[in-house]
Amino acid sequence: VRRRAHAPVAEAQAEEGPGTTFNVALPKPLGIVLGERKQGEGIYVEEVVGGGNAERTGLISVGDELIATSAVVYNDEDYYGGVAVKRGQEVVRLSVRGERFDTVMAAIGTHPTTMQVKLQFRRAK
Repeated sequence: VRRRAHAPVAEAQAEEGPGTTFNVALPKPLGIVLGERKQGEGIYVEEVVGGGNAERTGLISVGDELIATSAVVYNDEDYYGGVAVKRGQEVVRLSVRGERFDTVMAAIGTHPTTMQVKLQFRRAK
């Protein structure tokens, strides 16, 4: 069985330049390395992986600040034969400001490989 890869989707505002925000939907692996300069001072792109999904959009650059990410949450669970099965999948937006780095990485990690991660960035100054 062959699976078709999701193509990265990019939506940018008409204007470009420092401080511009833009949205990108990327399949996993994202093709970026995120880091935190100092705790509480934001999460930034440290590296764009050559040939990766992020690079293919042509939008994401080193230094861009992550503003928000999508996360997958489950609202309910059922038990079948003693095994908990999650259901009620919902995609939510997580604003990154004030969140711990580990929390943001966990939110990104909640996406199954078949679902794109929606990210919002602010262009580096």
